[in-house]
Amino acid sequence: MPVSKIPLDSIPAKKGIVPFTIKLPTKDSTKKASRNLLAFPFAVRSLETDWGFGGIVARFFKAQKKDTTIRTSDVNLLGLYTLRKQLILVLSSTVFFPHEDHIARFQASYSYYPDNFWGLGNNTLHTDEEGFSQKQYFINPQFLKRIRGSLYLGVTYEFQHTGPVTYTPGGVFDREKIAGRYGGNTSGIGPILSWDTRNNAYSPDHGFFAEMQYVSFARFLGSDFDFRVFSIDLRKFIHLSPVSVLALQGLAGFTDGNTPFRKLEELGGADMMRGYYGGRFTDKCLMAYQAEYRRFLFWRLGVVAFASTGEVAPKIGRFELNGLHYAYGGGARFALSKEEKLNLRVDYGVGKQSNAFTVQLREAF
Repeated sequence: MPVSKIPLDSIPAKKGIVPFTIKLPTKDSTKKASRNLLAFPFAVRSLETDWGFGGIVARFFKAQKKDTTIRTSDVNLLGLYTLRKQLILVLSSTVFFPHEDHIARFQASYSYYPDNFWGLGNNTLHTDEEGFSQKQYFINPQFLKRIRGSLYLGVTYEFQHTGPVTYTPGGVFDREKIAGRYGGNTSGIGPILSWDTRNNAYSPDHGFFAEMQYVSFARFLGSDFDFRVFSIDLRKFIHLSPVSVLALQGLAGFTDGNTPFRKLEELGGADMMRGYYGGRFTDKCLMAYQAEYRRFLFWRLGVVAFASTGEVAPKIGRFELNGLHYAYGGGARFALSKEEKLNLRVDYGVGKQSNAFTVQLREAF
């Protein structure tokens, strides 16, 4: 999964961070959050990375120390190296200003990322797998302003530089003339509309989250490719009982124009369609849905069961009901922080001709 698609509002969850020691600020220690500096090692396990090891330094603080109504802001610096010889460096931050009337999010990253690619389309064969590697730099500042209640309007800017793809000549990259295989710059800007009523950022048991983004990449902004990306992320959390929650998510992404393959929509990964390799199916449009039943057992332990479906297509009108892919599985949860509801998750997902065992920090959504 490209580093540019790591969530901005958290430690990069899609890489499967597993801390050996962690001590996050609790609701009863918000006054001390401004002095909270943490450093810890972590381990990674996913289809995309195999095992990996790294470290993170995190600084937690309040934009206004005496305002206990705002959430804790953070700045994180992360480094990761995997057995697949992948190197990832990420600097990210989320700042909640007084009264949460404004929110600033930022991410900058560098990666050297050996990966796999099966070509474009919803029906690529398992045997079409082709390895490649590429270096990339990415920067993404975002700024949001409260419009009313939990509704925010903002702006996002993305810049990414990718080097030439190292791949086997005459393979899928050449046969399909994949845009972006020679590297280049993408630079785009656009609006964000966000609505968030969740009661907890890590593991909510009720509330709704919706975010829409539209980003236009154009040559006058310094982009080597002219294209547009529209994405929607919808999440609903239903409180079933004091110990159980039903979590639902729907994702949609659409691109138009000369989209380089690192900006295409990807199906699979450790968060959506668990059981499939991230990017197993790639194209210009994506629709995916998942449901997860979460149940607390005792002490710090819990279990989940999940199922998902989705597909990719070259155009919106090309989605087909019989083209849906399916995945399912289950997992265990261990609460690292009861106050913040921060869970360590161990999931096993099953897809067609594929399965995946992942260990990660935070829920999938």
